Amino acid sequence: MAEYLYHTYVYHDTTNVLGVNPITEAANTTDFETNYKSLCVKIDDITPGSTMFDIIKTYTEFKALISTPIAWSDVKYADEGKNYDLYLLTDQPI
Repeated sequence: MAEYLYHTYVYHDTTNVLGVNPITEAANTTDFETNYKSLCVKIDDITPGSTMFDIIKTYTEFKALISTPIAWSDVKYADEGKNYDLYLLTDQPI
């Protein structure tokens, strides 16, 4: 059975990171840390399996996925140094 791994990156340190807008990332970081981080489950990392579709979204697109019956408590995140990697794993496409 296939699984769907939706994820996004939120850069809380844009030093020496190419291709990101520091102003947008600062706003995304503030939004995540203020409104959602405490509701999520902190993990070390996720390794996608062979039957998993890995779907990368922007932070705005990712946030739009979180609506009933999905809650922020279903979201897992890893702090990978310069960025948070947010994950949502489902058994159905959203």
